[in-house]
Amino acid sequence: MKVIICNIRAKSQKKCINKDLAGGLGTGTWVGNSWRARFFEYVKKKNVVLPEISSAYLTAIFEANNWPVKFLEIKKSDDLLGQEAADLILMSTSIVDCHNELAVLKALKSQGYRVGVYGTFASAVPEFFVEHADFIIKGEPEAGVLEIIKSGVLPTGILAARPIENLDSLPFPDWRQFPREKYSYSPALNKRPMLPMLASRGCPYSCFYYCPYPINFGRQYRVRSVASVIGEMEYLKKSYGVAAIDFRDPIFTLDRERTRQLVRAMKQKDLKIIWSCETRIDCLDKELILEMQAAGLKHLNLGIESVSPDVLKGSRRLPAEINHQQEILAFCRKRGITVAAFYIIGLPDDTEVSVRQTIAYAKKLNTLVAQFAIATPYPGTDFFDKMKEAGELLDCDWEQYDEYTPVFRHKKLSPEKILSLKEKAFISYYFRPAYLLKNMPKYFKEKILWKFF
Repeated sequence: MKVIICNIRAKSQKKCINKDLAGGLGTGTWVGNSWRARFFEYVKKKNVVLPEISSAYLTAIFEANNWPVKFLEIKKSDDLLGQEAADLILMSTSIVDCHNELAVLKALKSQGYRVGVYGTFASAVPEFFVEHADFIIKGEPEAGVLEIIKSGVLPTGILAARPIENLDSLPFPDWRQFPREKYSYSPALNKRPMLPMLASRGCPYSCFYYCPYPINFGRQYRVRSVASVIGEMEYLKKSYGVAAIDFRDPIFTLDRERTRQLVRAMKQKDLKIIWSCETRIDCLDKELILEMQAAGLKHLNLGIESVSPDVLKGSRRLPAEINHQQEILAFCRKRGITVAAFYIIGLPDDTEVSVRQTIAYAKKLNTLVAQFAIATPYPGTDFFDKMKEAGELLDCDWEQYDEYTPVFRHKKLSPEKILSLKEKAFISYYFRPAYLLKNMPKYFKEKILWKFF
């Protein structure tokens, strides 16, 4: 049975769309209408280009089971003309480009293809595709594909896939057919080639109330063995000459002892790979950071969300102690480890005062990257269910759930005010003379000189 795995190129030209972010729902960055806002969007579009990692896993799974498979990035269904006939097309989905993806799906069906869809949005809102797709994988795509291979029969309707218990049983993602040269995660990692990895899946923290990551990965924390993770790093180095890896785990250092074992193995192998990861700041301490840096850690992604503990508790997020935040970030700065701090504007208990306090706090922390997202009740989360039940969702289509657009009726902030605060946050943060003078020389140095040393 011949398979084509399709990733659809985003249609929107007004937003910087990256479909791998927000737990696979994707984000559509738009800051505002000023020239500084447009400049920021342009820089992000050029520098943050991440592949959809499940597609590489699926390619590897089909290869390992002797099913001929081809990966393609397409813009429209006509891009498949001239390709070999396929028994099945598997198409990844996002929320930020779902109408375009549905149009491509319909066109593929009209050409006689059997089409299945997968991804976080397909899992959260399968009814969006159910009338047009032959089947929808609801849950981890790899588990769904393994069921199909085991049965040898293509399903119909919704295929509910359970999380994979033994992550070591999966083959390493196969990137051979992917446009690896265009992937980038700058300024966090300014070396190329760069590819993503997953060392664990699942997150048990209470912020699943609004966080989209558990929609596909679930809340059960599952880890790969140290040997498996190191094996993939060696494979990426040998096969693709990878110089940088972005670990896409929702919470990389949840198990500190395992993290120590992993980074000690990295250091022993001395693969000359720099890497980044995402975690909670209260899952870090100075000793662990030192060991991670010795193994190649270059950058950390950390969720701060809000400076107000009450606002955080109202969204069921366990606040990290302020002094610990500042201590860890000061230590990272001293050690030369860059940080992206994530903030949310317009959480349900936010006021204009609390948002402005959060923006001011972001400037005080002064990390290399500050990401200001608008609170978004993603489908598949309890936050969405609560807003829907209360009749507080605004009348907007799914593609507006892009992390930059107000999509629910806030009790204290109008949509216009939230958008104004969002633009103010970005512009006032990134166009400060102190920020530019500190970070731009380092950025340009790394972007240019790494190729020669």
